[in-house]
Amino acid sequence: MSLLPSISDIDSRSVAVPRRRGKTLARRKYQNGYIFQKGKKRSDAWLPKEPAYVQFWKDVPGQQNPRREVLALGLCRTRTLAQRTAAEKLEKLGINSTQAFIEATSTISFKCQGEIWLKSLANRKRNPLEQTTIDTRRYALDKWMYPFFRDRLLADVNNRAMKEFVEYISHLSAATIRDYTNIVKGVVASAIDGNGEPLFPRKWNDEYIDAPLVKNQRQPSTDRDGIQAILIEATGQFRILYALLAGCGPLRAGEALGLEIGRHFTSDCRTIFVRQKAKRGQIQPHLKTQNGERDVDLSGALAQMIRAHIGQRTSGFLFCKSSGELLSQRDILKYSLHPILKRLGHVQGGLNIFRRFRITELKKSDCPEFLQHFWSGHAQTHVSERYTKLLQARDHRLEWAEKVGLGFDLPSCSIGQPGQLIQFRKIG
Repeated sequence: MSLLPSISDIDSRSVAVPRRRGKTLARRKYQNGYIFQKGKKRSDAWLPKEPAYVQFWKDVPGQQNPRREVLALGLCRTRTLAQRTAAEKLEKLGINSTQAFIEATSTISFKCQGEIWLKSLANRKRNPLEQTTIDTRRYALDKWMYPFFRDRLLADVNNRAMKEFVEYISHLSAATIRDYTNIVKGVVASAIDGNGEPLFPRKWNDEYIDAPLVKNQRQPSTDRDGIQAILIEATGQFRILYALLAGCGPLRAGEALGLEIGRHFTSDCRTIFVRQKAKRGQIQPHLKTQNGERDVDLSGALAQMIRAHIGQRTSGFLFCKSSGELLSQRDILKYSLHPILKRLGHVQGGLNIFRRFRITELKKSDCPEFLQHFWSGHAQTHVSERYTKLLQARDHRLEWAEKVGLGFDLPSCSIGQPGQLIQFRKIG
């Protein structure tokens, strides 16, 4: 067995710290530029009628060595005036700017920063995005941004690059172009230094970029006659779902599909506790916005319809398949709502047509605006709303729910069989 070497046997020579290679701001010199006239030496007399030039070094993004540039100054009466003109032009070009040096020495590409940005959206503690939203942005990056920008450096993504990108996707709708340009801006803004300051601050020039304005964005809705026609055509639990979406809240479709019997209703079914939502066949314990967690009150007629639909059930989802599984919005649209709208000759739309109808009805009524915000799950518009404790004022809310009403008449015909008497397992 070998023994460890003695201390005297160990080479104790100091190790030299390797010298840093490449550009560094600490070794940078301020450039005044070299002023000259063609064919003349510096010792020669200055010729006022001959053009002057300035020679300087310019950093090139992605390259280790700077490039020598020559800029025309025009006719200058004296060398001193030529030096002043050169200083102004160099300042305008940002030759001695710290920001210009940072952008010139950065080697991170748009694609690399895009991946970092996507990860930050999912991991951030402040207002994290849903996975579906992240998937949508992933699709946009893979299909449109990465093929266009390719290996372009992030420092080169400026107003000109944005203008070229807008022309590249000009065949898309105005709203889509707006969303995709915002993604590009988000990727650029996500590059920060150790102090949290942006590495590539940009002042985006919308006039220069010339992206189309969003006008007359398609937001299909319906009216009183349309709601009543849809309810007459709908059958079973689909009729109750459409009446609930159009006659209370307004609720979002995912919030309605996530309702559970025994957990999210009062005993008289006059108040719904919105605490979770259903999305892509799964329950999510969070809502779309922070204000989405709320209590929504129903009129007496709508509450009676809900009680009839629940029947003797004591647990399970309010709207579900025969197996007890969640209903998906895709199946509702495919097998119920879209065929109904097609038969009626109604404008095609999703489940949001009911929410838009309900918001319109609330706006037309005398319902207080702060109560509209509370039921809708919208953000507060005035600081005084923080002191309005509507959660403790249920009687007041029920009074207004009855006064506002549904905005339409419930069908007088049978609404179908009550919910199946199936015992579901309780979640949570």
